[in-house]
Amino acid sequence: MHDDTTPTRAERVRLYLDTLRARMTPDEFRVLGRLLAPAVASLAAPAEDHVLDLAPEDRAHLTREVEEELLAVLSIVATGTMEHRFVDLGDGATTVLDTGAADDPESVERMRAWAARQREARVGAERAPHA
Repeated sequence: MHDDTTPTRAERVRLYLDTLRARMTPDEFRVLGRLLAPAVASLAAPAEDHVLDLAPEDRAHLTREVEEELLAVLSIVATGTMEHRFVDLGDGATTVLDTGAADDPESVERMRAWAARQREARVGAERAPHA
């Protein structure tokens, strides 16, 4: 670390990944690693559509834990803090919020409403006739 008191954002990510490597199975950690680079790239270009695709042999190892830990790593990359909580948005969707937002019922409800609108728009687009 660059000094004894304040790890950099990159050091925080590395520390978190080290804990995940020790905690996850090798297959789960490999899948997390394969998803991480394109997921981080999506943070750099949020206006674009991004697809995180896995080989069929890796899909069996894409557990709920891997999905949630991917969100946690991305949260550290984006915010530089390790202080976050997973929040259920409904319909199987989960997000990560900083602890202040996660403890604020109005913030959580706004995020859930936004996610519901996104789901409705996606379903509406899928149902629309294609020319």
